[in-house]
Amino acid sequence: MNGVFFLAGRHAWHHRGRSAVLIACLTLTCSLPLGMELFSRHVETRLTARAVATPLIVGAAGSRFDLALHALYFRGQPPRESTMREVQRVSDSGFAKAIPLLARFKAQGFPIVGTTTQYLSFRRVSIATGKKWERFGDCLLGANVAKTLTIDPGDSLTSEPENVFDMDGSFPLRMRVTGVLAESGSPDDDAIFVDIHTAWIIAGIGHGHAPARNPAVEDDSRGDLANAEGSIPAHDASLVAFTEIDETNASSFHFHGERDQFPVSAIIAVPHDDEAETLLMGRYLADDDPSQVLKPVEVVDELLDFVVRVRRALLVAFAAMVSGTAALFGLLIMLTVKLRQREFQTMFRLGGSRFLMAKLVGAELLILLSLSGLMTVVMMVCLAGILSRITFVG
Repeated sequence: MNGVFFLAGRHAWHHRGRSAVLIACLTLTCSLPLGMELFSRHVETRLTARAVATPLIVGAAGSRFDLALHALYFRGQPPRESTMREVQRVSDSGFAKAIPLLARFKAQGFPIVGTTTQYLSFRRVSIATGKKWERFGDCLLGANVAKTLTIDPGDSLTSEPENVFDMDGSFPLRMRVTGVLAESGSPDDDAIFVDIHTAWIIAGIGHGHAPARNPAVEDDSRGDLANAEGSIPAHDASLVAFTEIDETNASSFHFHGERDQFPVSAIIAVPHDDEAETLLMGRYLADDDPSQVLKPVEVVDELLDFVVRVRRALLVAFAAMVSGTAALFGLLIMLTVKLRQREFQTMFRLGGSRFLMAKLVGAELLILLSLSGLMTVVMMVCLAGILSRITFVG
């Protein structure tokens, strides 16, 4: 048998161009459906894990899918913004802990997520380097954000305005980076986290003041202008807004309007138990309620149901492709046998049996299939390694 494989291997090597093409065709034919299945399963697992770990989401009534994708993965925007009054409503119910989110803004293309330290505890995200935010204007970077932007604690990062033509709306805020979060393999790796008050400052709800400078006077000092009552002295009528918060002006930042009306884009509700979850969901059954509550896992399952249907259709197409490849491969073997008739006749005259010739063809086919299988396994292992490093929407 060793002699058979030796002869088959020498024949495959002699026709190495043809053998390489056959191996490549077989590898691609096997790798495409397997890779698609591995990819879809990986994405499905990531998406489901994030949804399962989030009990309830509360937000403005409208598209459930938009709200879920925004709260879970910081993608897109919810149908409408909610307010802190809704956060208080969840907390006052006594059924759940409310974690507000405001993910309206971006910096260098990454979402800025305004929230509280409860979010970090809820997601079990630890700080790899640095520390938590200490004042307005501080931020924590996700692992991928820090790697992509090559930013370390102590550096600065500036937010992007929502609309460069809206001078009365949000304005860029230069944020101090206080820490970098440990890699978690979730959308948290691709986000910038700030205290929700900082997000309100970016939205233009809160701001600080300083006297306008006289260009003719060299004065780089930035004093706190607020008096003991927290108001601005009357003689400082000419004021400019800060775009950076530091020790000298942090205490001058304040907010206008009622706190209950301050915006949040979504609320993560963490019920105390199953009964509390059911009772809290019952609070949002009214048709005229401006808010809604949803279970993320149910919404994600609906989305994945569509993905599963597409995957099944692709598998049918891949099955047809595999059948066609197998037929062509069989035809190629028949043509190869035809071309080797003189070789087989010589071997037959030397005393070789027809069974030996069949074993030679079978051994060469087995060698090609084995090499193709090995390459397919290598490709799948590489793909799995790449997928483990990529943060999807899940």
